Amino acid sequence: MASTSAFPSDPSGELAAAEVARQRLTGGLRLPSWFHTSLGVAVTIQIGAAAYGIAEQTGRGIAVAVAGCLPFVLVAWVQVARFRRLNGVRVDGFVSRAVLGTSTWAVLAEGAGLAGAVWAAMEDQAGLAGAVAVAGGAGYAAAARLWWRAYQRDPAGHARAESPATLVGYGLVAVVALVLLVTLR
Repeated sequence: MASTSAFPSDPSGELAAAEVARQRLTGGLRLPSWFHTSLGVAVTIQIGAAAYGIAEQTGRGIAVAVAGCLPFVLVAWVQVARFRRLNGVRVDGFVSRAVLGTSTWAVLAEGAGLAGAVWAAMEDQAGLAGAVAVAGGAGYAAAARLWWRAYQRDPAGHARAESPATLVGYGLVAVVALVLLVTLR
């Protein structure tokens, strides 16, 4: 068997070149305009609508809660498509961590915002429910920003994404929590 080179390639040199290429690619990635703001607003709407729907517990309330999810779905889809068109790549972890909010800080921000907004709505404190929903949306956007900065510093360490089964599990936990909230009222 003939070799194409008289000298074996230097693995450490090839690894160093690959690392430089990865850093150049990561440093060149850009987020679409209004990325964090649009996510924060969409999550604020989602939290506010869910709080209203849970507190109201009528057909109209449920319709509002379901409709409140639509802006988030639309914003998430548009921003992921814009990111891929802008950069020409898919980044592992970007959709699940930055957009769908599965990072620890995003889960905490949205969960606390939802819990506080539901409590305030059930106490007929609409203004407080709105303020807490805004805080939850802002926390969600801040969590996405934190993940993005951490990814840019260490792409390999932050590029893992949740499996589809994990995401379905999160959804089931949310549905069970919603059912418990409605039945225990």
